[in-house]
Amino acid sequence: MNLDPHAPPLRGSLPLQGAEPPSGGRAAAHLWQRALVWTGVVTALLATFALYHRPDFLVNLADQIWSCF
Repeated sequence: MNLDPHAPPLRGSLPLQGAEPPSGGRAAAHLWQRALVWTGVVTALLATFALYHRPDFLVNLADQIWSCF
């Protein structure tokens, strides 16, 4: 095994201290966060649209809005 500090790294070795990991680092984490936020937004929209297919919910919502006036 070559222990020379100027030797090229071995295949599959750990990255240098302070270096970004090979998985993409912050960019990959940011992508996952954005995907998670969009998944939550789409889920909330689908739940809202599902409620509008229930007539009793629409009547209840209209009554609550009308009671504000």
